[in-house]
Amino acid sequence: MVPIRRLLSLSCCIYLLVAGGCATRYQDLLRDRDAEIRDLESKLAGARPESEDLRRQKEEAERRSSESARPADASATGSDAQLARVQDALPDLDVRRKFGRISIGIENTITFDSGRTDIKSGASSVLRRVADVLRGDFADRRIYIEGHTDSDPIKKTRGTFRSNRHLSMERADAVARWLVEQGNLPESRIAVVGYGEHDPRAVGASDSSKAKNRRVEIVVGEPIGAQ
Repeated sequence: MVPIRRLLSLSCCIYLLVAGGCATRYQDLLRDRDAEIRDLESKLAGARPESEDLRRQKEEAERRSSESARPADASATGSDAQLARVQDALPDLDVRRKFGRISIGIENTITFDSGRTDIKSGASSVLRRVADVLRGDFADRRIYIEGHTDSDPIKKTRGTFRSNRHLSMERADAVARWLVEQGNLPESRIAVVGYGEHDPRAVGASDSSKAKNRRVEIVVGEPIGAQ
C-alpha cells in the first residue's frame, strides 16, 4: 500500500499543476482582453475627427434648411403670397426666405466693381425694381441691408478697408443710400448690417461659391413699431 503521506503529497502536486495551468490561461485571457480594448480605443480615437466633421456638416445643413422650413409669423415676415409676388417681380435675383423673412439677394457683380463701394451705373435699374417692391408690398416694414463678402483677406484695398466686415458694411451702406436717395424709401425704416465672410451663402472655396458669397441682401423685417 502507498503510504497516506505520499498520496497527499502527490495530490498536492497535481493540484498545483492544474491550478498553475488555469492561472496561465487566465493571464492569457486578460492579455487578449487588454489588447482588444487598446485596439478599440485606437479606432475610436481615429474616428473622432471624422465624427466631429460630420456633426458640423449636419449642423450646417440643419441651419440652412431652417431658413425655409422654420414656421414664420406672416404678419411679421411676409406671407407666402407676398414671397411669390416678389419672386415674380424680381426673377433675376435670389429671392428666398432667410430665417423666416423674405430676402432679396443681389450679387456684387451687379452692384460693385472689385474692391469698390461705388454703385455701378448699370445697377440702377435693378435697385429701382427692388425699391418699387419694397414701397409697394412692404411700406410698413423695417428693411435690413446686409453686406456679405467671401473669405479671402483684403489685399489691394487694405489701406482703405480694415477688414471684410468693414468692406461689407460700406457696400451695404451704399445700397441703403441709393434706396433712400434714388428709391424714395424713408431712411428711418432702413438698418445696415455688415457680416463680412461670417454668413456665407455657399460653402467651399470654389470661384462659384465665392461669387455667391459676395453679395448684398435686402431683408424685409418686422412692421415699424412692432414690439
